[in-house]
Amino acid sequence: MGVGEISNQGSLFDSGVYLEQLLKRAKGGQKFLFFREHIWPQLVKLGPSLSRMYCLDNGRPAVNPVRLLGVTLLQYMEKLPDRQAADAVVFDIRWKCALEMEVDEGGFDPTVLVRFRNRLQEHGLEGIGFEAALDAMREAGYLGKKRAHRLDSMQVLGLVAQMSRLECVRETMRKALVALERHEKLARPELWPVWWERYVESKVDYRDKEDVLRRKMSCGGR
Repeated sequence: MGVGEISNQGSLFDSGVYLEQLLKRAKGGQKFLFFREHIWPQLVKLGPSLSRMYCLDNGRPAVNPVRLLGVTLLQYMEKLPDRQAADAVVFDIRWKCALEMEVDEGGFDPTVLVRFRNRLQEHGLEGIGFEAALDAMREAGYLGKKRAHRLDSMQVLGLVAQMSRLECVRETMRKALVALERHEKLARPELWPVWWERYVESKVDYRDKEDVLRRKMSCGGR
């Protein structure tokens, strides 16, 4: 399975050309610039190590693992499940800027992220992106050597995987409810309005507090 190369040649369609100055002024935009300027170069250096997870002489071309590693870290930062992260890669120009993508560059199927996390675990590379991000933060002066910090790399993969599993359950519930709604003769249980509001009309913001998320994920009453 070949691994596609990431071009380091800037062009007129480089997202950074359009967005760098805007992100410097926008609230919350500087973290994407920090990612582009400090973390992304560290991830690019990991290309050879990540490429060894793939068989290079057969199979269809794979999405570049450096980019997938960057997406995984951004997922953790923004608390997005796989499907929303895959959409962000295509439609959120802040992500394109952080990942040094072209404005018109396409994305990939959300299941690619699942398989990528599995590859990291199979090859014992679960912490490779986390360590690279820590190195970038140290070099930028954000992590003091004498201060205590949480250094749990599995939290990154674990959180994004959990969010994506919950997203699958919610989408299954939504499709089931929409299908049942078409059958007018079926009796509606007492909790039907609650389920409909929770799984069809509303979306989950994974940045909410834990008690709010638990309530939205449950099938019971309010």
